[in-house]
This record gives sequence, structure tokens and C-alpha cells, in this order.
Amino acid sequence: MNRLNFTLFIVVMVLAVSVVHAQHKARNLFMDLQKEKDLTDQRSVEWKELQLEQGTLASAGRVEAGALNTLHMHLPASDDTRVVVLVRP
Repeated sequence: MNRLNFTLFIVVMVLAVSVVHAQHKARNLFMDLQKEKDLTDQRSVEWKELQLEQGTLASAGRVEAGALNTLHMHLPASDDTRVVVLVRP
């Protein structure tokens, strides 16, 4: 009977250590998941800010003002404009 009790005690101890190890691993994985979710939220906010900035920088008025002021571009005169018609067979 002593040998059976000792064997059962060892089995219970091994199972208890396994449970503790599994719980520890699950907690670590959960913390990693939370960090990744926080990072995803942060990247999402950054993406929305960049889209807003791109919309502001790419607005037609801003592009036109940059072309006129910085690049010294201008609209061509009407006599310098040619219209090309594409004829498909």
C-alpha cells in the first residue's frame, strides 16, 4: 500500500506542476496578446492620422498653390492647348 500511495503522490505532484506551468504560460501568452492589441490600436490611430494628413496635403487647392508658388507653373494659354481625339477601329 505504501508503494501505491507514493506513486499516486508523485503523479499528483507532476500533474500539479504541469497545471502551474500551463497557467503561467497562458498568462504570459495573454499578456503578449494584450500588448499586440495595444500596438494594433496605436497603429490604427496613426494610420487614421496619416490618412487625414494625406488628404490635407493632396487637396487640389494646396497642390495648385504649390505648383504656382514653388514650381512657378502656370496654366497654358488657350491657343497653346491641343485636343487629341482617339479613334478606335
